[in-house]
Amino acid sequence: MNRPVTRTPAIRTLGARPFLAAGLLAAAAALGACSTMNPSQTLVPYQQADGVSASSGTVQARDLLVVADAKGASGVLSGNVVNTGDDPVTVTFLSREEAAAGASKGTSISLQGRGQQRIDTVQLASVPNAPGDLTGIVMQTSAGRTLVNVPVLLPGGIYGTLTPTATPTATPSVATSTTTATTSTAAPTGSAATTSTAPATPTTAAG
Repeated sequence: MNRPVTRTPAIRTLGARPFLAAGLLAAAAALGACSTMNPSQTLVPYQQADGVSASSGTVQARDLLVVADAKGASGVLSGNVVNTGDDPVTVTFLSREEAAAGASKGTSISLQGRGQQRIDTVQLASVPNAPGDLTGIVMQTSAGRTLVNVPVLLPGGIYGTLTPTATPTATPSVATSTTTATTSTAAPTGSAATTSTAPATPTTAAG
């Protein structure tokens, strides 16, 4: 006797792969939107120092900052300058206030072609911003002027030796002369000395 064969319909179970794929697609779309709204980090210049960079013509300044004790105190500009050209060039640094007042002469640094130099002799008479803030510095070359906002730091740590040098003040020299009074008793030349004689007192003879 043959037994009837019962066929059980096959049930297909959906695994987690379709949902995982959908999640990955959604995440990729979200990341794409973020990269569209925000520039890639590799395209943003990274300042690998405490200071900032600036350029004027063939001159590039790096790690620019000002060291000062307090707002209104004198300060020192710190950094490095590099001449990327073959010809010698002179770079001058001014405070923003000096440049606004029409000044054109500040502390200058001469660079040979492809030369570089440390900045540690540029002094500012008065820093208008306190440590922790930014202050304006103008870098000037034959190519023009560049205004850059640099951080103001306290003179500590590696900047402890960057202190302003007092500007020497000329002290007037006062010459002391000693005059000796000379009394001359000699009669003037060519004149006769006059002697005054008192009149004689009359004498009465006794009778």
